[in-house]
Amino acid sequence: MSLFSRLRKRDDTIGVVVTGAGLIGRGTVRQVDLTPGMATRLIVNRTAAHGVEAFVAAGRNRADIVVSDNEHELQQAIDAQRPAVTTSIEPIATLRGLDAVVEAVGAVAYGAEVALRAIDGGRHIIMMNAETDATVGNALKRRADAAHVVYSNSDGDQPGVLMNMIAYVEGLGFETVAAINCKGFMDVHATPETIRPWAEMQNTSLPMTTAFTDGTKMNIENSVLANATGLIPEVRGMHGVNSTLATAIDDCMAVFGRRGLLDYTLGGDFKGGVFVIGYGDDPVMLQPYMQYLKMGAGPNYLFFRPWHLCHFETPLTIAEAVLDHEPTIAPLDTRMTEVVTIAKRDLNAGDTLDGIGGFTCYGEIDTAENAHGLLPIGLADKIRLTRSIPKDQPIPLNAVELDESSLLVQLWREQSTTAHRPTVAR
Repeated sequence: MSLFSRLRKRDDTIGVVVTGAGLIGRGTVRQVDLTPGMATRLIVNRTAAHGVEAFVAAGRNRADIVVSDNEHELQQAIDAQRPAVTTSIEPIATLRGLDAVVEAVGAVAYGAEVALRAIDGGRHIIMMNAETDATVGNALKRRADAAHVVYSNSDGDQPGVLMNMIAYVEGLGFETVAAINCKGFMDVHATPETIRPWAEMQNTSLPMTTAFTDGTKMNIENSVLANATGLIPEVRGMHGVNSTLATAIDDCMAVFGRRGLLDYTLGGDFKGGVFVIGYGDDPVMLQPYMQYLKMGAGPNYLFFRPWHLCHFETPLTIAEAVLDHEPTIAPLDTRMTEVVTIAKRDLNAGDTLDGIGGFTCYGEIDTAENAHGLLPIGLADKIRLTRSIPKDQPIPLNAVELDESSLLVQLWREQSTTAHRPTVAR
C-alpha cells in the first residue's frame, strides 16, 4: 500500500511544524496541507507576519490564525486545530499534538538549534537545510537515535532524490559508479553584488543565489549524500563534467578513475535532473536484456530522473518518518566528507569571513581525510582570520578564531572524532 493510501486510512492527522516562511518554507506549508492525513499546526518564523502570510497562501482563513509566543495560547490553538505562528523555537519541544518538524530556514546554527529542540521534544526532524546537515548532521543523527526519533534530510532535494535512486539501482543488482548532481552554470567567485539581478528576477535571497552560483550549495548537497552513502569525490570540489544527456556516460567515464563516486555535470540539457551511473558486467543475464530494453550496450548504464521537486516531495519523508520510523536519507555513523572553506579573493589577517553565499569564501567538498585541519564552510560565518589567505586557497582551522563555546562548534567537534579516512578504491 502506498504512503498516501496509508495516510488516507489513518484516524489521526500528522501534526507538522515548519520553521521558516521563506520561499521553501511557504511552499512546504501548502504542500503539507494538501497531503491527506497531514496538517501544518505551527509555523516558526522570526517575522511573525511572514508566517501568517504563508498560512493564508496555503488557503487558511486569516481570522483563524493565532500569533503568539505564549505556550498556553499556542497549545489552545493547536488543540482547536487553528493554525499558529510563533517567533520562538522553544515551543517545538513542549507543545502537544506535534509529530514532525520541517526545518526550512537554511541557516546553519539556527538549523542545529531547531533540530535539537525537535529531538528534545520527541519529534521527528526533517531537514530541508542541507547546510546544517552537511556541517553537523552526524552529531544530530546520533542525538535523534538516542531519543528514538527519526533524523532525515528531505525527499525532493538532490540528496534525497539521489539516495532513492541509488537504492533503486543497487536493488536491481547494479554497482553505483557515480551519483551525479546536474548544474547549469557555476562561477566560484560570484558575490551577492554580481548576482543581484538574477536574485531579483527569481525573487530569491542574495546569499541563497550566491551559494547556488558559486557552487557551494551543490558541494553541500553532495556532501550530505556522501555522508549518507559512503560515495566520495575523486578530487576536491569534484571534476565537474561538461556534458549532455546523450553523451553523459562517455563523458563521465572518460574522466572518472574509479567507481563509488559523486560528482556533477556542467551545462547540457539536464535541467533540474539528477542521474546515477550503474555498472553491470554480466554478458549473458544482464547486458543483452539491457540492450533489448534500450538502455545501451553497457557495462555502464544511465539512470536519469529529469526533475527534483523540492518541497513538493517533502511530505513523503514526513510520512516515512511517522509511519515507518525510517529516514529518506540520514548520515552514516562515520563521517565521509567535509565542505572546506576556500578564499574567494585574497584575504588578510583581521578580515571577517561572511560564510555561505557571501563575498569572502566558497565551499568545496573533500574527503574527511583530506579535509582534516581545514575550516568547514558551515563554521565560516562571522569569524576572524588570524593570517592572510591567498585567493582560491583553503582556509586552515588554525587561521581563524573559532568560538569554542558555540553550540555549532561543539557539535562539530563532537562528530569530528568519527571522520572516516577513505584510502582504498572501491
